[in-house]
Amino acid sequence: MSRRRVLITGIGAITPLGRSVSAIWRRLVSGESSVRAISLLNAATGMSLCVPAAPIEGSLEPLQRSIAPLVDRFTWLGVLAARDAVVESNLTPLDRNRCGVSTGTCMGGITETERGFDAIFVQKRPRTHPFTVVRTMYNGSAAFIAQEHELTGPTLCYSTTCSSSSVAIGEAMRQIRHGYADAMIAGGSESLLTYSAFNIWSSGHLLAAVSDLPAQSCRPFSANRDGTALGEGAVFLILESEDHARSRGARVYAELAGYGISGDCAHVTQPSVDGQARPMQLALDDAGTAPEEVDYIQAHGTGTRLNDVTEVKAIKQVFGVHAMKLAVSSCKAQVGHMVGAAGAMGALVGTLAIHHAEIPPTAFLNVLDPDCDLDFVPNVGRRSAKLDVAMANAFGFGGTGASLVFRRYDSDLPDNQ
Repeated sequence: MSRRRVLITGIGAITPLGRSVSAIWRRLVSGESSVRAISLLNAATGMSLCVPAAPIEGSLEPLQRSIAPLVDRFTWLGVLAARDAVVESNLTPLDRNRCGVSTGTCMGGITETERGFDAIFVQKRPRTHPFTVVRTMYNGSAAFIAQEHELTGPTLCYSTTCSSSSVAIGEAMRQIRHGYADAMIAGGSESLLTYSAFNIWSSGHLLAAVSDLPAQSCRPFSANRDGTALGEGAVFLILESEDHARSRGARVYAELAGYGISGDCAHVTQPSVDGQARPMQLALDDAGTAPEEVDYIQAHGTGTRLNDVTEVKAIKQVFGVHAMKLAVSSCKAQVGHMVGAAGAMGALVGTLAIHHAEIPPTAFLNVLDPDCDLDFVPNVGRRSAKLDVAMANAFGFGGTGASLVFRRYDSDLPDNQ
């Protein structure tokens, strides 16, 4: 049975490196870091944490008065990034019945959850704010994006920890491929910069230590890496069927050609090589792409000891001898780990790498881990004479891994069968 091709026609992003997609890209390619040391205070106990993190700088424009009291910060970020994506794609007016929303998040409205616990257990109030349920619900971004654009197509939300927004994008692609929608607003949002969130992640020994060079705290694939740095943000893509995009003369960034998702049944927090290799292979199969056709991988690359080595071994398992010819990099050194939005951030990088024929570096990679021996594009971005196919990986606690394959759009290619 024939499948409809799916094209990327718009990107909206609010990241620690800024909000303009072109500016974000230039800062990524230049190796600039948004990570810095921040202090978080628990007002109830007076305890504080000093941690490396990548917060969004500056204030956000207010939402409509009717919506603002109902949203947590992660929803706010999602609504604004999705709005930017719609504007940037010129996808207006929207066909409300044939356009949907697909979002991903790891911990949803944790800012409001923390406030609720403080109200009940510290301030001893009899109840929380009446809007707490709406503010904390994981599908907040999906719901309010659909409401803002008056969409009645599929409205979906996925929570698979760090792979959440990759899953959201991949499942949105399937909605279009199989005829349930003509266009989807797909991506993810996350804002975990709270005392409780950092306490949780610190307790799990996942975060990098604060050093004299906080901007360099997250060092994927480095011999001296010691953990990740959390970042916040939102990234959304506009996906359209080829017919829909061409009928309106849309500008096309790239084709979203393949999606692979699988569960790693080895351990809830310790990934296996097979568990990370499988979604990559499935994505290649789905795209009808041979391993040697791939030019670049935006790695999950968290900067944690176990994940980086496991991902390298998985890449070698899938790509064989071609693995040593691939360019591989991780943007987490620059924007931190955006958790539920990390997969969408990876999708942004994969899409723009093809669009600009340019690869952002793995920043602060001065001493390579001997077990991480691929071409990680250290420290300096690279122009590429050939960049036609890219992959972006995302692997989450709980074992759900997702990989996406992006391809330079050629309207003369035959439809996938």
